[in-house]
Amino acid sequence: MIIRLTLAVLLAASPLCAEANLDPTAPARPGAVALYVQARSLHDLGQTAKDPLMVLSAARLMRGLTLTDTPRIPDPAPSEATPLTALDAKTMLDTARSLDAGQTFTDLIEYVAREVVPQPKALRATAATLAPGDMAIWTLAFFGGSYAELAIVGHADGNLDLLVSDDKGIHICLDNGSGDTALCGFTPAENGRFIVTVTNPGKTPDTYLLLTN
Repeated sequence: MIIRLTLAVLLAASPLCAEANLDPTAPARPGAVALYVQARSLHDLGQTAKDPLMVLSAARLMRGLTLTDTPRIPDPAPSEATPLTALDAKTMLDTARSLDAGQTFTDLIEYVAREVVPQPKALRATAATLAPGDMAIWTLAFFGGSYAELAIVGHADGNLDLLVSDDKGIHICLDNGSGDTALCGFTPAENGRFIVTVTNPGKTPDTYLLLTN
C-alpha cells in the first residue's frame, strides 16, 4: 500500500487563505486516524515482504484503537450498504504467527499478545464501494480549534483520489496520487461543515473505509 499523507497547507500568498475555514498556525496533532493508517500500511508491507516482525510492529500500533461503525450516507446514496471490515490487532498477531510459523519469534509474538492494552483511542469508520469513474461526496462536521483527522483506506490494489474543501468550496487537502489511501489533518478556525470528495479514477471497483476522529 502506498500511503499518501496530505496535511492541510495553504500558501500564505493566496488570497483565499484568509477566507478558508482553517487555522494555519495550529500545530498538527496526529491521532487515532493517522495511527490506523500507519499500522495498516506497515501490516501490508510486512505481508508483502513476509516479515513477521513488521506485521508484529503493526499489531502493536493497532492495539487500543477502537473503530465505531458509523452510518453516513454520501451523495449519491448507494443502492446498498457496504459492510464494515477492518483490520484489528488480533488479526495482525495471527498473521505474524502464520508468517513466523513457530520458527524464530514465537516468544516475542506471545509477549506482545499479553501486553496491557494502552488507553483506547476511538475513531469512526464507514465502509463504502466506488465503481470505476464514480465519485462519492461526504459532508462532515468538525469543531473549530480542534484538530480534525480523516482518511480513506482502500484495499491496496486500487486508486482513489481525495479532495477536502470547506463549505465555501476552498480546498483544504488534495490527494490524486496512484494509491488508494490518503490522510488529511487540519484545524478548522471555527465550527463548520467540510465536503469530502472521493473519486475512483481506476478501472476496477474499490471498497474503502472513511475514517474520522
